[in-house]
Amino acid sequence: MSKTVLLWSLFLSLSVNAPSSAESLDRPTIGLVLAGGGARGAAHIGVLKYLEDHRIPVDLVTGTSIGAIIGGLYASGLSAREIESLMLEMDWEQALIDDVPRQDRSMQRKFREDQFSIPGTPGYQGGALKIPSGAIQGQNVILALQDMTQHVAHITDFDALPRAFKAVATDIVTGEMVVLDTGNLAVALRASMGVPAFFAPIEVDGRLLVDGGITNNLPIELAQAMGADVLIVVDITSPMLPKSALGNLLTITDQLTRLLVVNNTQVQKARLTADDILLVPDLADFSAVDFSAAADAIKVGEETIKARQQALRPFMQSREAYRAVTKPIVRAPTIASIELVNETALANTVLRQRIFTKVGDRFNLKQVARDVNRIHGLGHFELVSFTQKQENDQTVLAISADKKAWGPNYLHFGFNLESEFKHDSRVSFLVGYSQQEVSQYGAEWLTSASIGDEPSLESSLYWPLDPAGNTFAYLAGGYSDRALYDY
Repeated sequence: MSKTVLLWSLFLSLSVNAPSSAESLDRPTIGLVLAGGGARGAAHIGVLKYLEDHRIPVDLVTGTSIGAIIGGLYASGLSAREIESLMLEMDWEQALIDDVPRQDRSMQRKFREDQFSIPGTPGYQGGALKIPSGAIQGQNVILALQDMTQHVAHITDFDALPRAFKAVATDIVTGEMVVLDTGNLAVALRASMGVPAFFAPIEVDGRLLVDGGITNNLPIELAQAMGADVLIVVDITSPMLPKSALGNLLTITDQLTRLLVVNNTQVQKARLTADDILLVPDLADFSAVDFSAAADAIKVGEETIKARQQALRPFMQSREAYRAVTKPIVRAPTIASIELVNETALANTVLRQRIFTKVGDRFNLKQVARDVNRIHGLGHFELVSFTQKQENDQTVLAISADKKAWGPNYLHFGFNLESEFKHDSRVSFLVGYSQQEVSQYGAEWLTSASIGDEPSLESSLYWPLDPAGNTFAYLAGGYSDRALYDY
């Protein structure tokens, strides 16, 4: 799959968007409801392509998880084919990890990663292990979503989008459904898709949010409350697993999640009326985690809605009556100030040394994303993100650096194997313990031990002398039992 960086530049607004509701139009208000279902959600795009090709307007959108992402992008004014390009050209493997490019990582982090080859750094504090709240924190996901939604970054009321929009998430503390209809669109989409255990929860307005599929995977009632007269509903919910597939802890856990999702989906589908159109694409052969099959899933979506063309025909508009919604075109704002929220013990100057965007610059998404990566590359943060805020008619670039909940002291593991193939071989297992943020500039004390053919015990202190880390002191000592010349 090709790796493409997809950016939308921001320019001066030159046109007026089509209305986001059917008010004053001689037709019913049409709502689109898109279910969650992981990679199976590519079928939603096939539905959107058919609606556009046949001039069937959509006035409002609700969605959950992948349905929120595709629905939110459509509500933002992107066309079905633009969304299709995003889905097919996205480097999903890179998006679904937290690593930043090696050139954006600090020297000390590179040294540590080279020494300890086994990925994963659990925290250790007070005699207890601490682990992350998700397999990934979503660093690259949130940057990708901010990339896709930059053209509406200035819109904080989702009713003001080209199409009114609401996403659904779940409060993991209370178990309540949370409707996301204000704030930063990218953050709302990230919250709605936060599959528990895979994605770490994300905090929005003081609430800890995870995937909305747990409480409402098919938000029909929400679309009805927004004023839809007719609903086009696309249900891609993953079905329950058969008994033969329930052979281990992972599949049992998966089944419990499916049970919650299937049950709340059935409750929502019971609210459909005779006027609504329910589409259930046949996705039995598609996995919720395999994005490589997206092109085929899109075709399934197209075939599914095509089979209901008779029911959809009354909603088709003439070319004159149908006005395709276009994404807002706005001018890249001038950055009046840069606000930094830093939760760690590091001095703010350490982070600001890695922000190359300056006050007075035009907003440049590529540059800001690189700034964010450089901060995240220090290795001290769970998530680094940015938003644009409007204060007194001026644009503030707000960068938020969240500390790792399982830090700042960590365990590290590695494995070394040396072999001459014909003669000798050496095997060793490494374990390390690092205390980070020892000073305001990010000093680190690392103690490591090697167990195996060449036992060793080492301790080192890395002490930066300036915020950029260009000058530093380094002290190390230890014991090593290694034959340097063994003939």
